[in-house]
Amino acid sequence: MAQERAHLEEEKKKFPHLFPENTWVDDRPILETLGIHIPGKEILPRGFLKIMPSDFLVEEISENGTQTDISVNNTTVPDEVGSTIYATLVKCGLSTLEAVEELAKLFGTTKDKIQYAGIKDKDAITSQQISVRGVSKEQVLSVSSPHFLLKEIHTGKGVIQKGGLKGNRFSILIRIGEDLYNKGKINAALEGLKKVRAEGFYNFFYLQRFGAPRLNNYKWGISILKGDYEGAIRGLISDPGLRELPYFLEKRQEIIRPAPDWSAVLERLREFPLTFPSEIKVVEHLANRPIDFAGALQKIEEQVTLWVSAVASLLYNRKISAHLLAGIKPPQTLPLFLSPDKNDWLPYAEDLADVGISPPNFNNLRPFRSVAIRHRDIKTKDMAEIHATEVIPEGIVIEFSLGKGEYATTFLSHFVNLMSGKVPSDIKGELVDVKLALGERPITETLKYFEKLNVSKKDRE
Repeated sequence: MAQERAHLEEEKKKFPHLFPENTWVDDRPILETLGIHIPGKEILPRGFLKIMPSDFLVEEISENGTQTDISVNNTTVPDEVGSTIYATLVKCGLSTLEAVEELAKLFGTTKDKIQYAGIKDKDAITSQQISVRGVSKEQVLSVSSPHFLLKEIHTGKGVIQKGGLKGNRFSILIRIGEDLYNKGKINAALEGLKKVRAEGFYNFFYLQRFGAPRLNNYKWGISILKGDYEGAIRGLISDPGLRELPYFLEKRQEIIRPAPDWSAVLERLREFPLTFPSEIKVVEHLANRPIDFAGALQKIEEQVTLWVSAVASLLYNRKISAHLLAGIKPPQTLPLFLSPDKNDWLPYAEDLADVGISPPNFNNLRPFRSVAIRHRDIKTKDMAEIHATEVIPEGIVIEFSLGKGEYATTFLSHFVNLMSGKVPSDIKGELVDVKLALGERPITETLKYFEKLNVSKKDRE
């Protein structure tokens, strides 16, 4: 791992033009590549998320409406009858999956003993409830980390179920540079927000569904649906990504060149274990069984499931956008085409033909048991409960609640052109207490606890 990092640093010194520091904007052209059409994008301001983890606060709302909080202050919760330990996990700089893995090591147990309702962001400060079995309360009480803490620890019955939440409450600072002083753009953002509050927002599957930074995982899903497993593997290794460094665009072409000599391909991939982990797993299998392409893809079945789901997401996005572009109100719900019911994929017949999978042959998915073929209706519009909004010198601060499975980025993209990558020079990077900016109780102690992790991207560049 360290060897790869050192090698890339040397390559960057030799070929700086292959390692540009880009600022990416989720504007109309990039979104429409993924089937997303949001009217009026060209007049909206540009805004940057997560310059600091404390710019993005997430507090989980349970099924019964109880909300966790990101304060580090511990509240005593009385024990109930039962051997399960419940706690609120407050974390920063780790995803939920990474935090659970670390907790399992500290407890000396396995990850399946630690349950949670939903996965929370890594580059954020978040809170959520977890349950632990097979571990004593004393063990749970003794655990802490610079990345997380456990509070409100108590005993009870049962376990937390995956998906067992009502939603999440977000408190977010969207940092805006010179566009903050453009009254037309800020008014457009506030009008967009007003419209979303009244009418809801279009429930598009956003960029993270398509595998950032490459944003093309749906292409490999299409290959799999065609039964072209080899094509999916070659695409995984060599397809150029929309936001990938030019260095790796060139490197991918160099790596695939010896195929079908998969041992030679593997040798080249192994120079970059951090960058190409999925590619390595697939090609390790092919090095021993050169034509077992389905078996190779089974080595990364979770990824395959995401690719196939991305195809359904792309077609769903396109269908909503087609209605909007035609000036027609989309239906309240749309089925995903991954269904045994012909009526669920007939609405997508034209798009399916366009990508070469009409009618879809779901037999090609049989090697991958985790891909679910079932009826699923998705609301084309969702409502956000907007609690507060403030325009401050750093940008727009907004607090809102979304139901489970709804993307905060999809909601925000209806009134801001979101940015990522290199932070523009006109955007301020100083610490802001988002809760205080919203007129709520400040989170001074939480910011102090995560001080070493809560570093501005501008200071890291």
